[in-house]
Amino acid sequence: MIRAGGNVVDAAIAAAFATSAGEPSITSLAGGGVMIHRDAGKGSVKIYDLFANAPGLEGTPGPIDFEGIDIYFPEGATTQTFHIGRGAAAVPGTLGGLCAVLEKKGRLPLGEVLAPVIRCLEEGIEVRDYQAACFSYLEGILRLSELGRHSFLDEKGELLAAGGSFSNPALAGTLRNLGGCEPEEARAWLRKNIEDPILDAFGPSRGGRITARDLESWKPEFREPLEFSFADARIFTNPAPSFGGPSIHQTLRLLAEAGAENGPAGSPLRYERLAAVFRSVSELRAEDPGIFDRDNSNELFSSRLRRNLDRPREEDGEAPPEPRAPGSTAHISVIDADGNAAGITLSHGEGNGFEIPGTGILMNNFLGEEDLFPAGLGSFTPGARLSTMMAPTVIEHSDGAVSVLGSGGANRIRTAIAQIVCGLVMDGLDPREAIEQGRIHVENGILSAESFAIEGCPESLTGALQHADELDEFNSPGLFFGGVHIAHRNTAGELAGGGDFRRNGTVGRTG
Repeated sequence: MIRAGGNVVDAAIAAAFATSAGEPSITSLAGGGVMIHRDAGKGSVKIYDLFANAPGLEGTPGPIDFEGIDIYFPEGATTQTFHIGRGAAAVPGTLGGLCAVLEKKGRLPLGEVLAPVIRCLEEGIEVRDYQAACFSYLEGILRLSELGRHSFLDEKGELLAAGGSFSNPALAGTLRNLGGCEPEEARAWLRKNIEDPILDAFGPSRGGRITARDLESWKPEFREPLEFSFADARIFTNPAPSFGGPSIHQTLRLLAEAGAENGPAGSPLRYERLAAVFRSVSELRAEDPGIFDRDNSNELFSSRLRRNLDRPREEDGEAPPEPRAPGSTAHISVIDADGNAAGITLSHGEGNGFEIPGTGILMNNFLGEEDLFPAGLGSFTPGARLSTMMAPTVIEHSDGAVSVLGSGGANRIRTAIAQIVCGLVMDGLDPREAIEQGRIHVENGILSAESFAIEGCPESLTGALQHADELDEFNSPGLFFGGVHIAHRNTAGELAGGGDFRRNGTVGRTG
């Protein structure tokens, strides 16, 4: 897209569409996403909220198709229950949102942006180990739909393995038809070919919750970012109603209060301070899902941190649990030599076991994701934008450098991004070095740690274990700790990138 004369928005959106070919079980065009965009010429940063809405504006009479399915994640040896079925679908925003942002902020026509992914979907892509692993995690859901069985199973009915080929001709046809529309025609095309089939398949008459008014009401939201300072840098990230950006803000603010800079990256003191802060944020969010909206939230978080620094974990009562699933999310970061940047985080949950008829698109199961509802499944307001932990982020460094980053990883998004920001800003690491640092995460009294990358583990985590009941060591890389992908421009205009090995991250360069 850059070689063709496009800008960072064209490139990021083309890559977002390509996830439907390259990461087909992690996200779909019937999910939701969040995009951050830095315009270097204007000196501005904006958030384009393309996440899903809660359905039910006209009510949902009749029984709801909504059931649990257990999925086993070998990393951490944990099983989590997700909820699927037609009633698990929220009002999707990815496809319409990407088209709207491209028309408003891109340079290239939609057909040109879609051409590479159409080619991949028709000719097929080689399945790699990472994709095969994702298929295996979600096998119980992928086998439920006709599209899933056709796309993810071989002729013997076995899951596609590494070295196999994934293709989706139905989706290629959908995108080719969409790409042939003039900009003024695209909205009507989406209504007829996407929204009408969604209503037929996921409306109240079929056990779903989505109504015609829900579909008419969804629109992309163009927001001002949540902006704050950290270690002489300016941070821009996803604001409310997201709880990802506010979580990262509080995490970084508390790390500064805790004196995290007094311990270098990878030191026992740094991990102890990280653990104290992660514990504090996790506890308060679990105890009070509305904590970020409180006028005195800063005071409450600071008070909890002071208490936790003074008191080991075993003296406290148990807090409500937080979900521990790896999280099915993809992220793309793009930057150019002028410092223009774009980052998009995308997901459709795990899919709800059904497709949008005739489109080649698997439907989301956001209403069945415990991560999105800390107050309990079903605690949503019809028509309102769902909250998300997605937090694409831009850093304006004190020396003029710029970074754009984001991550998958459900509840680990906030701790993964916070640790990367510390590495880039506080420690002066380059993107690759920041990504390679061993990560920790604290929730539900468990200190999860990448022991394979933490020197002297577990002895070096003795201080950090004051803030947990047990240590859960990860001896090899995995999805659990997120996948932070970074694009960076230094003060001389030189570009660098970091693709997270935990989630098959890769770096591409133009010129």
